[in-house]
Amino acid sequence: MESLKENINVNNKKRFYRLTIVISLIAIIISITSIINLQQVKSKFGVNDNKEKTNALTEIKKSKTLRVGYGGFPPYTIINPNESDPQKQVSGYSIDLLNEIANSVEPPLKIEWVRFSWETIQTELQSDKFDIIADPVYQTIPRALEFSFSIPYAYFGIAVAIVRKDDNRFKTFNDLNREDITISLAKGWTSSEYAYKYLTKPKFKEVPVTGDAFNQLDDVMLGRADVALNDVPTVIQYAKAHSKNVKAIFIDNPPSSVPGGFVTRQDELELLNFLNTSIYILMASGTLEKLDEKWKTYHHIPNISKKSGAGLMN
Repeated sequence: MESLKENINVNNKKRFYRLTIVISLIAIIISITSIINLQQVKSKFGVNDNKEKTNALTEIKKSKTLRVGYGGFPPYTIINPNESDPQKQVSGYSIDLLNEIANSVEPPLKIEWVRFSWETIQTELQSDKFDIIADPVYQTIPRALEFSFSIPYAYFGIAVAIVRKDDNRFKTFNDLNREDITISLAKGWTSSEYAYKYLTKPKFKEVPVTGDAFNQLDDVMLGRADVALNDVPTVIQYAKAHSKNVKAIFIDNPPSSVPGGFVTRQDELELLNFLNTSIYILMASGTLEKLDEKWKTYHHIPNISKKSGAGLMN
């Protein structure tokens, strides 16, 4: 009896081992089949696990094309809504500056212009829709955590104001620090950040802005605010368009200024170096001044400080 039990146990163990081996083999076959199917799918849709992401400058050299985004900021990027051709829809100071860079390459680079929304600017840049932002994005320390900035090709006055034509209460920016006024601010704009930092007493009215900030400056003309703050280009153009009702103040001596330049993704160091070198060359050649004369811009032009060598002084 014990011998019979022992034989049964041996046979059961053999069956168990065989079953284990069969199950293991089936699992291996399923795994191999899944891997093969996955590779076939990746191959079908052009997915390559071993493909390394090439940087933007390498792609530019291969395609001979600069992909440039713009959002609209006159007179730097001026959008013509009546132009049906996307490649002819934008003009301006920054556009000419990039054309100068592209045409200086041999052979010249083609520029593919891509319009973006200011509300989704970071997402569109990171999603590889374009490699460079043409508009002179204002450079701040928090923004430097999100973008890579070229050296500045312009410096812009900020926190200047629109007031009613007959309002003579404010001679300096500090005169705005009073409790009996309302100041209109564009949400998220650099001038607004400056106002929140240095003005503690006024009531602030924050206005969401899409595109240009002229609707925010309307607050003064419509009686919703005593003062509207924004940058020099925006305020000057608005004051000219509505000169019968409002005026610009602090223009000759803005309370602060910020550098503005091109923008790339943070990992595009080679492209950034290309842009920086190009801007230095265009500064030295006088091209920035020539473009300023053409477009009548509202910024200060960076200068290269030069000193004559000893041999030139004899």
